[in-house]
Amino acid sequence: MNWLWMLFAMGGGILFWAFCVEPNWHRLRRITVRGQKKIKTPFTILHLSDIHFVGKVGLKQYFFQRLSMLNPDLIVVTGDVIDNDEGIDTAAKYLSGLRARYGTYLVLGNHEYYDYHFKDNIRYHLFAGKVSPHRNDTERFVRAMKSVGIRVLVNDSARLEVHGNPVVIGGTDDPLTQKINMGDALRGMDSATYNIMLMHVADGLLQLQRDDLVDLVFSGHTHGGQIRIPFWGAIHWDTKLPRRYVEGMNEYKGIKVFVSRGVGAGRYLFLRFACRPEAVLFEVRP
Repeated sequence: MNWLWMLFAMGGGILFWAFCVEPNWHRLRRITVRGQKKIKTPFTILHLSDIHFVGKVGLKQYFFQRLSMLNPDLIVVTGDVIDNDEGIDTAAKYLSGLRARYGTYLVLGNHEYYDYHFKDNIRYHLFAGKVSPHRNDTERFVRAMKSVGIRVLVNDSARLEVHGNPVVIGGTDDPLTQKINMGDALRGMDSATYNIMLMHVADGLLQLQRDDLVDLVFSGHTHGGQIRIPFWGAIHWDTKLPRRYVEGMNEYKGIKVFVSRGVGAGRYLFLRFACRPEAVLFEVRP
């Protein structure tokens, strides 16, 4: 019967790792995006997604202390910053501690609209509906972000100069809850500007009418699958795009698309296996 004890021990170890260790084992990745012909001078972008702040920040506070020392040129945040309204003040506190030379830009995710309770999560993952009867205070969240100097892009865009490079950052409203208006998010972009698009779910790419405008897309939502089998990958991916878009850098019709594994996860379904939570610092180069 020793093999039974070994199986129990292995199972217990895996559960302990997935519930207690890996969700708190944050990593900072560094990625270089080369060959961007529209720019002359390199610049850096810190990408955060799916933080899922609640009232208590837990071990995320130490990761945010590390991020606060980076001082990138831009910070982009692609939704699900909060899990419920208790996370609004927490989000304002910790995001305000991050500094970027040319500002922080944020788009909304489905959790900015809905507070998914336990039963809602079950229904959600059984594909029985993405909405919830429990609403988060979206307007209060947006006010809190603006109060700490964060630009919230809701089907909108911002034009700026980053080290002399003309850059337009577009941001869609949440594609999952069908609030996206891609036309408004693209406004201000042209062939002479380096165009960055932020969207919570990469499925928004399916609504692109002019894929020749956008150069780089940042998104999240999938959490990288959250549970991955080593050497095989995610066992679940919440996207209409092919499985490879569950995480990491890919291309869509010539557009570079990065999907984050996320900094956090929901307060009920928070376990991770072979899918460490992350923030990513990009260097964009000519």
